Amino acid sequence: MSVPVAFLQRARAWLRARGAVSPSSLLLRSREARVGFLAWLLLLTAYLALLWPMLRDFSTYGFHDWDAHAAYRYITPLSLREYGEGPWWHPWLCGGVPAWGYVEGAPNLVSPYLPFYLWADMRTAMRVEVVGNGLIGLAGAYALGRRFTRSRALSAFFAALFVLNGRWALQTAVGHTWHLQYAITPWVFYCVERALDEKRLTFAGWAGALLAYLCYAGGIYPLPHTALFLLVYTVLCALFRCSFRPLVVVGVAGVCSLGLAAPKLLSVLDYMRGAPRLIESHERIGLAELWVMLTDPNQAYGARPVRVPAYNWHEWGLYVGTAGLAFIGFGLLFARGARGQALKLCGAACLLLGFGEFHENAPWRLLHRLPPFSSQHVPSRFHYLMLFFLGLASVTALGPRLDRWIARRAWLDLLLLLPLALFLRDLVQVNQVPFEQAFWMRAPDTIPVSARFEHRTNAPVSYVEPDWAAPMLLAMFANTGVIRCYGADQSLQPGAVAADAPGYRGSAFVADGAGKASVVEWSPNRATVEVEGARPGALVVYNMNYDSSWSADGSPALDSERRVAARLLPGRTRVQFSYFPRTLKYSLPLFFVSIILMVYARRIARRARELARWLAQELEARIANR
Repeated sequence: MSVPVAFLQRARAWLRARGAVSPSSLLLRSREARVGFLAWLLLLTAYLALLWPMLRDFSTYGFHDWDAHAAYRYITPLSLREYGEGPWWHPWLCGGVPAWGYVEGAPNLVSPYLPFYLWADMRTAMRVEVVGNGLIGLAGAYALGRRFTRSRALSAFFAALFVLNGRWALQTAVGHTWHLQYAITPWVFYCVERALDEKRLTFAGWAGALLAYLCYAGGIYPLPHTALFLLVYTVLCALFRCSFRPLVVVGVAGVCSLGLAAPKLLSVLDYMRGAPRLIESHERIGLAELWVMLTDPNQAYGARPVRVPAYNWHEWGLYVGTAGLAFIGFGLLFARGARGQALKLCGAACLLLGFGEFHENAPWRLLHRLPPFSSQHVPSRFHYLMLFFLGLASVTALGPRLDRWIARRAWLDLLLLLPLALFLRDLVQVNQVPFEQAFWMRAPDTIPVSARFEHRTNAPVSYVEPDWAAPMLLAMFANTGVIRCYGADQSLQPGAVAADAPGYRGSAFVADGAGKASVVEWSPNRATVEVEGARPGALVVYNMNYDSSWSADGSPALDSERRVAARLLPGRTRVQFSYFPRTLKYSLPLFFVSIILMVYARRIARRARELARWLAQELEARIANR
């Protein structure tokens, strides 16, 4: 017998002696595992069927906001691959805007999907991100549900309610990729639940890391919504349980999230000091509108089954059907206990916030006065989290009852897969419609690429069948910036002048006195300007929007009519303009210190306790000697 074969036989015998089994038998070794397998099979089948209109043809682009959100992401592979730089500045949008400092900018740099964006076609990469985030959301909701019940069918029902509803489908179909980041929300609460149950603050640190990821991923709504209700939930748990531990958990999670998110968060805050993105939000709806949003099967883009205050149906539709409505209603009525009550109150708060400005002292009107909620609108987005909290409250109410029945009749959980299958069938039939409408745009067969970057007033290329917004992604393919762009802050007043507009003086020019300036080297974050015939101290202007992180020859650049500028130094014929987020020199050390503290937190805590004991002993000894 050969040595490898003998080794394998001994290894198999060793594993069997310790109760180990093969992966296949491990999967199907019990009825519970078989039910879990079948529940996940139903979930995955329904999920792929829901996305099938998007997945059957990878040659198309999405309509509405897909182009702008693709442009937010394309700056990352373009900067890294073509120029060997970080995606700090986005010169193609509106005369130039921060890429890293914009809340939705470069969301794929710190992301598991970065390899797909680097090496795959943009259409493929964005589809992978959609599929991946949906799977993460399903797995997170399922795992969180399993914290409260043994029933695989009930946990799968909750996961389907959270991910496969009409709002998720509508928002995804129109390209609101920030909505995909709600997939992290159940994982945040899962980590908090484990931190509370197992009394392990390690999981609080993981919750903080997930919140930090929401910041990097451009979760302009998911991050503040999740953080707000994580705080509310833990405070309520602390009150109902008469314990400070939930407050410790949320405090640790908050500190960790701030430290880990610092590189992105501080850049965003620095940019928003000058562009606060304040948005009016006077929308309001009532119970009648919400009922239609939850139950009307007409979920097509542009449909209006009921009158809504503003925007299209993708901001309001929330189809879960009568079964989903009954499920969340059960949680609202019958959830009990510390966790059940806390979840129910969080869900009720989301319900009221989602109604908008229905009163002068309505919750949304009061919350909208505070940052970052003053930068948000369409309060109906809180109704998405209402499904999450009330659905989970139902799990806490139904779970113990089902567990007792399943313990006596193990086949009952298998039988519950039938209503789960019917619920999934209804969700797919209704919520598949937005995806059938969304991915129809095609790029021209050839896109002329400008050898030299320059700004134009309008996009130089369009889709074969154009949509309403300027095609920013295709303009990036053409290496042309667009002044009248879509996707940047609407209050932005570009300082850069388009090459086809009156008053254009070149990509660089001498603003005062004689002289000629031209850009001789260029990348998204740098521009080397050659100056001829200018006197020392002359103002040299680079035709790019100004931002406080621009520098010239190592010193802060000047603001010349909202364009980047610098004074020509004596004896110099070149000016090196460069962009690097100025907050990174402070935030990167904070990020690494946070990682070190989290990794060695247990050891640091142990040493701190030892030091405290030693100091106490020394103090007692000195008192005794006196």
